[in-house]
Amino acid sequence: MVESSTLVNQTWWYNPTVDIHPHWAKFDPIPDAVYYSVGIFIGVVGIIGIFGNGVVIYLFSKTKSLQTPANMFIINLAMSDLSFSAINGFPLKTISAFMKKWIFGKVACQLYGLLGGIFGFMSINTMAMISIDRYNVIGRPMAASKKMSHRRAFLMIIFVWIWSIVWAVGPVFNWGAYVPEGILTSCSFDYLSTDSNTRSFILCMYFMGFMLPVVIIAFCYFNIVMSVSNHEKEMAAMAKRLNAKELRKAQAGQSAEMKLAKISMVIITQFMLSWSPYAVIALLAQFGPAEWVTPYAAELPVLFAKASAIHNPIVYSVSHPKFREAIQNTFPWLLTCCQFNEKECEDANDAEAEVAPSEGGGGGESVDAAQMKEMMAMMQKMQAQQAAYPQPPPQGYPPQGYPPQGYPPQGYPPQGAYPPQGYPPQGYPPQGAPPQGDATQGAPPQGVDNQAYQA
Repeated sequence: MVESSTLVNQTWWYNPTVDIHPHWAKFDPIPDAVYYSVGIFIGVVGIIGIFGNGVVIYLFSKTKSLQTPANMFIINLAMSDLSFSAINGFPLKTISAFMKKWIFGKVACQLYGLLGGIFGFMSINTMAMISIDRYNVIGRPMAASKKMSHRRAFLMIIFVWIWSIVWAVGPVFNWGAYVPEGILTSCSFDYLSTDSNTRSFILCMYFMGFMLPVVIIAFCYFNIVMSVSNHEKEMAAMAKRLNAKELRKAQAGQSAEMKLAKISMVIITQFMLSWSPYAVIALLAQFGPAEWVTPYAAELPVLFAKASAIHNPIVYSVSHPKFREAIQNTFPWLLTCCQFNEKECEDANDAEAEVAPSEGGGGGESVDAAQMKEMMAMMQKMQAQQAAYPQPPPQGYPPQGYPPQGYPPQGYPPQGAYPPQGYPPQGYPPQGAPPQGDATQGAPPQGVDNQAYQA
């Protein structure tokens, strides 16, 4: 049976100004316990998201060691997550869950869905920018034209904002729609209607707003892994030619870069795990059995998506040494509930300080990129030195059976024939030679023939 795409008003207990898809009327009423559980969960997640991302923004903005061009993406991501928690989580959805309905009207539903789309697209596209930056630093460290600066990072962030708004604003101009979903306590894009207008919006948004950043992220991190693997092989091959200080310096630079890359990979992985169920539900509603999209099946991806805003501060506090040090210096009470390994941070900072170049140079190059360039230059220098050494003999040299058997001939050199008997003659060298004292004493002046001088 073809699902109707008409949006109708809900019954008397629901706000009559909000359009509800008839799909949700098929299912039994939601128990009160589910509403209250969702309200409590979203309230806790929202408060943690607002506070945690607020701390991230404050520390990254106030701590000088964290004010690198690459970290501008982290600040933008934290701003997106904070806004998502404050607008699309607590308090609007929390209040609606306890009221067991969306109580803020149609206009607020449209605005809620629009902002949720903008912040969601902004998060994943910011992560794509982070992966591009990591790829340029680790995968292409010698590409000077790709070096990151504050201006370049700012322009990339502006592009992320514009791109996110473009793909979220469609329903405002009647391309798609924003309607209540799941247990009907929050609003999102209409993924249940199957008319051409809605389906074209869903497909364009899915591929351009979601899949394109995913492909960019996958490409960048695949090449990062391959590049690191090749670097490790080169480092192992040249380890014997590096002195201890150079080897530790190169390894420290690569370790600092890989730590940042791993943090980025963890953040991106948790984001994908949080938002992929939402994408699956949207595609299932469009092209699969729509009856599988129950209120509970639709609400669980919503909760996963809302919770994604609290993951990043947790990842930073656990994995980022400089961020943890900034917390220790500014908000030490935040770490009392966690095992804070101060020695680990000191070791990481020492390693980073050893490879960090001067920040006073021109060009606005990131410290991370300079570290990798320094390491690559060192590796190229060692490769050139290695090429200057004599090459080992080719395989199979000397040829088999060489020298021939019986060589040298038996009895060679003849016994007593070499050196001849009585050599050197008795009394040689003459007594008193060379003369005692300076070897140049008594030598002819420069330009005078030796025989003429002796005569």
